[in-house]
Amino acid sequence: MYSLFDSVFDVPFGYSIPRDRVVVIPDSQYNKLRAQENERQVAKLEARKEHHSQVIERLNEQIGELQAALPAAEPDKELAATKE
Repeated sequence: MYSLFDSVFDVPFGYSIPRDRVVVIPDSQYNKLRAQENERQVAKLEARKEHHSQVIERLNEQIGELQAALPAAEPDKELAATKE
């Protein structure tokens, strides 16, 4: 049974509702696309690796500077007295 209420859900003239589409491509094209995607991923990972390496170098420099600024460690006299 058709009513005017059903016409509310009709799409306007010339308009179609977007739907998921499946595109079939040849294996060779698929493999090419996968290889390109893999190259992009490797490039991103290499960039992240380089960034992390730079951060590690800066941290090691800061640790070295702070350790050099530490006073020479002298045994605590009080601690040495309690051990005896």
